[in-house]
Amino acid sequence: MALRAAVQRINGPICSWLLSSHRRLLGTSATAGPEVASAFERAITPDVAQHLNDHGYAVVDGVFGRDVARQLRAEVVQLYERGLMHKNCTHLVKDNATSLVEKSHIHESELTLDSGIQSAAPLCARLNSDRTLATLLSLFLPQLTLDSQAIKLQYNAGGGGCFPMHLDSDEQLDGRRVTAIFYLNPGWTEAHGGQLRLYPFPQPPLDVAPLEDRLVLFASTRMLHRVMPSTAPNRCCFTIWLSQRRRRAFVRHTPSLASLEPASLPSEDPAAAARFLMHPSVRQHVCKLVYASEWAKSLEESHGDSEARSAMLEQHHREVSIIQRSLGKYLPVVEQMARGEIRPEMEWL
Repeated sequence: MALRAAVQRINGPICSWLLSSHRRLLGTSATAGPEVASAFERAITPDVAQHLNDHGYAVVDGVFGRDVARQLRAEVVQLYERGLMHKNCTHLVKDNATSLVEKSHIHESELTLDSGIQSAAPLCARLNSDRTLATLLSLFLPQLTLDSQAIKLQYNAGGGGCFPMHLDSDEQLDGRRVTAIFYLNPGWTEAHGGQLRLYPFPQPPLDVAPLEDRLVLFASTRMLHRVMPSTAPNRCCFTIWLSQRRRRAFVRHTPSLASLEPASLPSEDPAAAARFLMHPSVRQHVCKLVYASEWAKSLEESHGDSEARSAMLEQHHREVSIIQRSLGKYLPVVEQMARGEIRPEMEWL
């Protein structure tokens, strides 16, 4: 909070010096051109960072302006029309083997990993080489040390194309901390669908419209989310995953479940039980239980009818049953949280 208050009082030249110094500390740079860096400097304020920290998400409109947003959109559409995108797939792990299950109507390109895509989409590539977004969030939120990023471009061809409920990553797997999605959809209406639905449990779900020139930030490993079915013929966006490679050993340290459980019974101390249920390693399973029906529906909507989809649904229902049995004594508290009667604080980042 002290840093936030201080930054709000400083003038432009001092802020630029702070950004430059912080980039040197992170080993990053802003090489994509002053217009990209200045756009992020205007958009990512201390208040935006604080909202991300306190609520797990933040929404910013008018980041680049209509002209740049439409140039970015044109590049994404052109990649799709030239056949330079591939189908997005869900990874299904069963019997120690991983299979890929295509999502209906969702196409994507890996900008960061593919020099050919960078050549075909030069304006998007300039965003890829800029590190201002990571630098600003690391500056305003000292618990973050965002020192790498990856960008994926996405084209949703409509016809109900959507994503199932998921977390972008697991803290035990990689260093992703913040997801940034930039939307490129002029003329969007509610009838088009395709909203980003966030689940900041125990707060109620909320839908974010994929409006042109809108940036949405959220916690990669702790914000459950999905994309609702889209009927628009060409819903476009790109996703920036911001990661921290440094201090990853600390990120991966997770206490045992037994050490987290309160000594008292849930009926004796519901608040202590709720704090236990909100620990990130427990909360992800609580969310799967609370939203079990909607989760199953999202799997059905995102994938065509197939044996693989049936296997995913079977696995989902099996996991829900295991969670229900394992958290049996906590179920009354889970229900209270779902009704909004108990709302413990959540540490998002």
